[in-house]
Amino acid sequence: MNRPRLSVVIPAYNESRRLPPTLAAVRAWAESKPFAAEVVIVDDGSSDGTADVARAALAGIEHRVLVHERNRGKGAGIRTGMCAARGEFVLFSDADLSTPIEEADRFLEEHAKGAPVVIGTRKSAGANVLRRQHPVRENMGKVFTWLSNRLVCRGISDFTCGFKSFRADACARIFPYQREDGWAYDSEILYLAQARGFPVKELPVRWTNDPSTRVRLLRDAIGSFAGLMRIRGRAAFGSYRETAAPAAAADAGAAP
Repeated sequence: MNRPRLSVVIPAYNESRRLPPTLAAVRAWAESKPFAAEVVIVDDGSSDGTADVARAALAGIEHRVLVHERNRGKGAGIRTGMCAARGEFVLFSDADLSTPIEEADRFLEEHAKGAPVVIGTRKSAGANVLRRQHPVRENMGKVFTWLSNRLVCRGISDFTCGFKSFRADACARIFPYQREDGWAYDSEILYLAQARGFPVKELPVRWTNDPSTRVRLLRDAIGSFAGLMRIRGRAAFGSYRETAAPAAAADAGAAP
């Protein structure tokens, strides 16, 4: 089987309602391209038939649906999908397509110019935010960005935009070592990119807030701060060295 140029990874937990329009859009975009693309769905222990919905929506195009036996967190879903992807470039996206899949064209252009890591940003000039988050969530996001820049890595305007792509070699050196299953995974991924010497290119994107998000403000804010402290601790003790055992080696993985 020829290697696809792009893999699109979408983690999903109880997304049987939102996935059909998302996958219809991804499928239409992929089928319009002159290159091969694969879609990798990671069902993170859903109880609503998410995996079956994904298989039906993607029948006839190159895809895989991987299933966690239990819910482990979005970071775990992303790690499973990114480690399984076969593309020359690998992009992960939220299940609600808050950033439209068509933005991937611009990301691939940046990769063609040599960028190993390209991430979407809603915070810099040129971004088009069509529906904003509630002010409380937006302000908490600013605090998380401030903390991440001081505790984990520098120079990032938007850690949590769920649209990021990686050259295959960068993907292979980052995601097996990602350990955060909860909401600090974005900061950990970007820490690993910088630690491995991969420049991070931020690209302003179109973005629309989905009011049905599953983020729970207080619980997830506390969990995210704890995650940042765990990242600092691992970095200090050398747990992220490439000579250390990667997290994916001990990962239970996902069944097809």
